[in-house]
Amino acid sequence: MKNIWLLAMITYKEGIRDRILIGVLFFAVILSVVNLIFTNMFVHDLGKVAVDVGLSVVSFSGLVIIFFMGINLLARDLDRKTIYMVLSRPIARRQYILGKFSGLGFLVLTSVIILTLFSAASVKLAMLSAPDYIPPDFSWLTFLLAVIFILLSLMIIIALAIFFTAVTSNSFLAMTLTACGYFIGQNVEVVRKVYRRDGNETGNEMFRQLIEIISWIFPDLAAFDLKTTAAYGLPLQAYELCWTGLYGISYGGIILIITILIFQRRELA
Repeated sequence: MKNIWLLAMITYKEGIRDRILIGVLFFAVILSVVNLIFTNMFVHDLGKVAVDVGLSVVSFSGLVIIFFMGINLLARDLDRKTIYMVLSRPIARRQYILGKFSGLGFLVLTSVIILTLFSAASVKLAMLSAPDYIPPDFSWLTFLLAVIFILLSLMIIIALAIFFTAVTSNSFLAMTLTACGYFIGQNVEVVRKVYRRDGNETGNEMFRQLIEIISWIFPDLAAFDLKTTAAYGLPLQAYELCWTGLYGISYGGIILIITILIFQRRELA
């Protein structure tokens, strides 16, 4: 546990010193300010648009950090062979993977907290500028839950990014595969429902079965998207939130276990 924590802190500090993180955070702050200007274009839906844009900024910025910095932190060790220096110490490969995941997780958590504060401030200011158009059932608790589920989805993407990086050792290829995994995860459930409803009419049973298999392999990231719920103040079901949270934790854990099993048997020379 001590080794995992040590690797996590090294990864975290390395990420904090990276200029990309500063640029992403600065860009996100600018987007939060632009949110105040953008939402004024939608007078009657000002509160709803402000919430949706604010949460989108948090999600988008977290993705940028993972794709352009998180993947490079792991791939850099493999490319520069510095991983040999780490593994030459009494550190197991599973501890290395878990340490990297924890460090990136802390980094994204820090970013999400900062971005959430700015996004919440922009939403609050937008609502104060037009109090008559605040969604009647808007709740800051729902807003916070939406942020938590965004963070959970980002953790799943980190697990996928570490998996692809550990398998390929190439940052560009890992980034491409992770992006594909994200795109599939965001849309596979919608496609699956369409083919469940219209599959018999189209007659393409093989393709429908392929979609079913893909939906089991890739995460259903759309299930963690509560932006619409928060924006419109829709009711939440506690059991659905619990099952979704359990699903996200389980999926991320399974991906990490598979990554560790592959990485332990891989030749690094």
